[in-house]
Amino acid sequence: MSKSRKNYTPVDELLRMARGRWPEILRAAGIPADALDGKRGRPCPKCGGTDRYAPMADLPERGASLCRHCFNQTTDPRCGDGLATLRWWLGLSAPDALRWLSSYLGVTDGECAPAMVRPVERRISIPEPVVDPERFKLMADRWQKDIGTIRLIRFADALCLPSAVLRRLSVGWAGESQATSWPMRDGAGAVIGIRLRCPETAKKWAVFCSKAGLFYDPNAMRAPIRRLYACEGPTDTAALLWLGCDVVGVPSAGGGCDLLASLCRRIRPSEIVLMADNDGPGLAGMSKLADSLMIVAPVRIVSPPLHFKDSRDWITGGCDRKIIESFADRAPIRSIEIARVAR
Repeated sequence: MSKSRKNYTPVDELLRMARGRWPEILRAAGIPADALDGKRGRPCPKCGGTDRYAPMADLPERGASLCRHCFNQTTDPRCGDGLATLRWWLGLSAPDALRWLSSYLGVTDGECAPAMVRPVERRISIPEPVVDPERFKLMADRWQKDIGTIRLIRFADALCLPSAVLRRLSVGWAGESQATSWPMRDGAGAVIGIRLRCPETAKKWAVFCSKAGLFYDPNAMRAPIRRLYACEGPTDTAALLWLGCDVVGVPSAGGGCDLLASLCRRIRPSEIVLMADNDGPGLAGMSKLADSLMIVAPVRIVSPPLHFKDSRDWITGGCDRKIIESFADRAPIRSIEIARVAR
């Protein structure tokens, strides 16, 4: 038996319930709090454009905001109220945005909104952040143009690496954050996030809604590859790229397994050499990664001599490709040990 329409909360009633609570609701959706504080002419939290975003004066009542580039009267959705802001930020259709809002307000358990009120803190249901590869690609391209040759050389010198390898990794300059930008990719090469790195402190963080991805030169990842090196982080990747290695960087020790496996299935390396950092977490993470990749290709694990902390430190300390190749040749191929059970 179908449920009576009068048992469901109409859109106008949902918007009435949200009135005065939009800052709280939009923060729960993932919009940074400082993007809702009333200051106009700030960088857009979604497209990254400078001096183009503003929350409207009546945001607490209506939830309205505006970006001159990606959310205005000519875009789909058009700016206007909090429901439109949710659609723009989360990338949802109107019905899905209504379901999200209904769930947050505690008035839904299904596809429609039963007219009942429950404690908000028990009913929050926040969707996974929507990854928009086109947005991240545009952001990475813009920041790569912004870095300029002189600044790129200065940052490369600080890392003791040539600027050409940073350019191959599409390194840019995020002026709003005063940080270098390093695109993170999936196995097909799409940009799914951007890591930021402070040139002064080496502190690392990511652009909002980024997914942890791989660091590599997409133009170099062409099948077939004899030996694929995988290391931790973008600067180790740059160092191995400098030596002419086919290399990909994982986002953290033991991270990025599914993405790396997807990349390997595409480029079909004859073997994979995991370059572990010289510490406990680095070795443990690469060991975990090796166990997951054995079904894709033969895997070896190499770590630098004890007085070097990681691959970049080893390479800038004088190691060349021949030395790394010799270490890889001597490293055993990872295998699965099956314990025999006594009968």
